[in-house]
Amino acid sequence: MPNPHALCRNAALAILTLLAGCSAGDGADLILHNGQVLTVNAQDQVAEAIAVRDGLVLAVGSEAQIMALKDEHTEVIDLQGNTVLPGFIAAHEHPTLSAVFGGAADLSGFTHPSNAEVWAALKAAVAEADPGEWVYAGGIDPILTPDLAVPMRQALDAIAPDNPVLLVSQTLHSFWANSRAFAEAGIDRNTPDPGDGSYYQRDSQGELTGFIAESRAAQPLLKDLKSPWQLFGRYQTVLDDLLANGFTSVASLGYNVPPLMARFVASDHLQPRIRQFFYLVEDELKYLPDSPEQDNPYFRVLGIKLWHDGSPYTGSMFTSSPYLNSPLGQTLGIAPGSHGEAMFSQQQLQEKIRRYTAAGWQVAIHSQGDASARAVTQALKAAGPLPGKRPVVRLEHGVELPLDRLPLLAEMGVTPSFHINHILYYGDALEDSIIGRLMAQQVLPVRSAFAQHMRPTLHADSPMFPASPFSLMHTAITRQSSSGRALNAGEAIDIHQALRAMTVNGAYQLRIEEQAGSLEPGKWADLQIVDHNPYSVATEALPRIKVQAVYLAGERKYPR
Repeated sequence: MPNPHALCRNAALAILTLLAGCSAGDGADLILHNGQVLTVNAQDQVAEAIAVRDGLVLAVGSEAQIMALKDEHTEVIDLQGNTVLPGFIAAHEHPTLSAVFGGAADLSGFTHPSNAEVWAALKAAVAEADPGEWVYAGGIDPILTPDLAVPMRQALDAIAPDNPVLLVSQTLHSFWANSRAFAEAGIDRNTPDPGDGSYYQRDSQGELTGFIAESRAAQPLLKDLKSPWQLFGRYQTVLDDLLANGFTSVASLGYNVPPLMARFVASDHLQPRIRQFFYLVEDELKYLPDSPEQDNPYFRVLGIKLWHDGSPYTGSMFTSSPYLNSPLGQTLGIAPGSHGEAMFSQQQLQEKIRRYTAAGWQVAIHSQGDASARAVTQALKAAGPLPGKRPVVRLEHGVELPLDRLPLLAEMGVTPSFHINHILYYGDALEDSIIGRLMAQQVLPVRSAFAQHMRPTLHADSPMFPASPFSLMHTAITRQSSSGRALNAGEAIDIHQALRAMTVNGAYQLRIEEQAGSLEPGKWADLQIVDHNPYSVATEALPRIKVQAVYLAGERKYPR
C-alpha cells in the first residue's frame, strides 16, 4: 500500500496546490516568505517563497502557494523583503592551508601596505616568541606592498638570531627562511632539491640564500605549523568563516587534514556544519578510499590534484611568452626571458590521467600558463576517451587558457575553475611587470568558457585571496583591477552567469548537480539569506551584499 506521506511529497513536487488537502503533519518544516527566492534553475526563475521538509526543498512558488504548506509544526520566517539564494559552492579553496597559515603572523599587503609596517610586524612576532620557538609569518607580497624589501637569510638571522623563522608569500608558492630554520629542518647546502620546479635557491658560492620555491621544498620547515593539535581549532574557524560568507559546500584542492579529522571538526554536536569535498595530492594517497564514495552527503573524496605548472609570481607558470624584465620581476626572483616549465612530461601526465580516471576518480589539473594548457590538452587527447561520470577532468586557475583550446577541451568534457581575482589584486602587475600587455589582455576567458557550455566556476584559492563570493562575481563582471584598469574586458560575464558560476556550476564540478546548486524541489535545502537581490543591485554594490543567515539541509548554521 502506498505511503501517504510519500504521496503528499510527490504531489508537492508536481502540483503545489494538491498539498492543500494533505493531512496535518504533512506540512513544511520551514517556510521563508515575503522576499525573493532566486532559484538559479535552468530558467533562472525568481519566486516569492520557499518551503523545506526533511532537509530538502519541498517547493518554491508564490506566497499563497507556499503558505498553503504550513501546519502547526512549521517554522515560518518573514524575509522582510530580503533575498534567498542557493548556498555558494566553493569549487577550489584550501581550508587546510588557511588553517595552517592562520597560525602565522600576518605580514600581508592587505594589512601592511608599507615595507616598514611589514618588518615591524615581524619583529613584534619574534619579540613575543620564546627563544628557540618557531616563528611563522604569512602574506609576504611585493605586489600589494610595493616598496617591500624582501630579506634573505642573513637579514632574517639578524632579526631573529634565537628563533627559526619561515616567511610565506601571499601566493603560497614562495618562502624565505633563516639559518636556524634550515638547521632545524635538516637542510643545508648539500640537500638535493625536491624537483618538479621546487628548489632551495643558492648563491654563486653554493650557499643557501634563504629563498625557497614551491611548497614541496618548504614542507620540512612547516611541520610545527601543520601539527594536527595546532590545526584543530583553526580548521574549525576556517569552515565557520566559509559559512559566514554564504558557502554551504567547499572543495579542498590538495594539502588536506586527515579525512577523519575533517569530518569531526566539521561537526557541531555531531551535526555537520558544511559539506566538504577533498581532492588529494599524490603525497596523501594513504587517505584514498578503494573507490569513490557516493553515499555520504557531507564528506567525499572526489579525486586527485595534479600540478602541471606553477605560479606567474615565481616564474614557474609555463607560458609561451617570456616573462618581462622588470624591477618587480627581479624582486619576485623571476628570470627575465624565462618561460617556466611543465612539472610532468607528456607521458607521465597521460599515465596519471589514465590510472586515476580508470579507478573512477576525478582529476583536477593545476594549469595556469598557455603552454601548460596546450600540453595538458594534448595529454588528455592522447589519453583517449576517459571513463566515468562527467566531468572527469577539471582544469584549475586558467590564467592564460587559450581560446583555441576551449572547443576541444569542451568536447572532452573538461570544465575550468577560474582564479578570477588575479585581475582585482594583481592585474596591473601582470600587465606592467610580469607577463606583459599582450598576454594580460587574454587572461581568464570566463565568457568564452560559458559560450562553450563548459560550466565554469570562480574561486579565490584561499588563503591566497579572501574567499569572498560577491567579490569574485564582481570581478568576473567588471574585469577591473583595484586601480580600475580593465583586463580582457570582452570576457566579462553578466550577473546571472556569475551567480551560476558560484552555485549550479560548482555543483556540476563536484558531481552533485542532482542534489545541490539550485533551489528546486527534491534538492538539498542548502540556502542563504542576503540583504539585497544581486540581480537588481548596481554592479558596484555587489561586494557590499551581506549574508544574514545560512542553512544546511534546512538547519540554520550561521549565525549560531
